[in-house]
Amino acid sequence: MRQCTHWPAFALPLKLLWLGIGFFLLRHTRLRSFQPALHTTQGLQLVGTPRDSTLNAIVFYRGLFEPVLSHLIETLVEEGDVCVDAGANVGYFTLLLARQVGRSGHVLSIEPVPRNLARLQANVSLNGFADRVKVVQAACGSTTGTVTFFVNRFNDMHCRLQLPTQYEWDHWLMGGSGAWHPISVPAVRLAEVLGGRAAEVSFVKLDIEGAEHLVIDDILRHCTHPRLKVALEAKAPFIRDTLHRFEAEGFWIYDLRNTYGWLFDQRALAPRLLSYAEVYQRRHMVDVLVCRQPLALTLSS
Repeated sequence: MRQCTHWPAFALPLKLLWLGIGFFLLRHTRLRSFQPALHTTQGLQLVGTPRDSTLNAIVFYRGLFEPVLSHLIETLVEEGDVCVDAGANVGYFTLLLARQVGRSGHVLSIEPVPRNLARLQANVSLNGFADRVKVVQAACGSTTGTVTFFVNRFNDMHCRLQLPTQYEWDHWLMGGSGAWHPISVPAVRLAEVLGGRAAEVSFVKLDIEGAEHLVIDDILRHCTHPRLKVALEAKAPFIRDTLHRFEAEGFWIYDLRNTYGWLFDQRALAPRLLSYAEVYQRRHMVDVLVCRQPLALTLSS
């Protein structure tokens, strides 16, 4: 399955067919004993099988996740840095951040869904990063206490504080309103979890499925590091609400090129410098990196 991503672009229909057959076979009863070791291209390991989580399945055949952001983390995060992974899922980016910060650094990994949290903790232990990663079970937002959280029964990467409206892509792509079931989880403000280390944070990965705008004030008010970079996903109808504060404070903004074409194609992409006006024209979702300082990287136009 992984080899088909090297096929030329004109073979996309055949790629999709091949991958579809592969995942169908993986879910077949007779192949449930097939338990390959899951290794990322960066040499990290994930517990479980390709059937256990959506991210496991992607790593099984692709070897990585969101390649532009993965490469930026490997390039920009330094030993000794303090980083945050909010919306950690099973921990792919937590592991990548932990490897980069080394023993002298620290990663705060936040995930509310119990099933994902168990795999996240197991992945941290499996890779020997328990000395530098703090795992917190919580949903990041604007309140502290207990909240209702919605888990999608088809895709464990799409769990959120509020049900998607019928005008959002997630409503249609993830099975409609009947595909979500509510659970109660702890809620926390990011500033409270960071405490006295907030000013040391130099990198934040923020992917909390439409609630990103609820934590931007905490980031800008408390994360004062001059090298601060925030990789985030913003979804309609909150794209402007999520990003306008960064614009007002002069943050540079870059497109992470997360079109999901990388699921089927090995071609390398680079981040692209954007204007906020361009971003505000996006109708559904954007994946961007905002930075207090411009990137010293080769960028695509």
